[in-house]
Amino acid sequence: MEYTNEFGKLGARYRKIRLERKMVQEDVLAHGFSVRHYQQLESGRPHSLKTFFRLSEMFCTNPEELIQGIFNVRKPK
Repeated sequence: MEYTNEFGKLGARYRKIRLERKMVQEDVLAHGFSVRHYQQLESGRPHSLKTFFRLSEMFCTNPEELIQGIFNVRKPK
């Protein structure tokens, strides 16, 4: 199964959250990401679950909130 479109949407969500938090791409360095790697993630590059959880921690958000509406995951009640 290919999830190219979903990873593109996820990258757009990362960008949106980063901008809402008034972060610049260089801020990701403090969280162990290189700027180039993070740019690839924002552009929709597929990535591991470990990277996904690191991003969730960096943004101080629940993983469920990051993927809600992208991978047909519903928010728990």
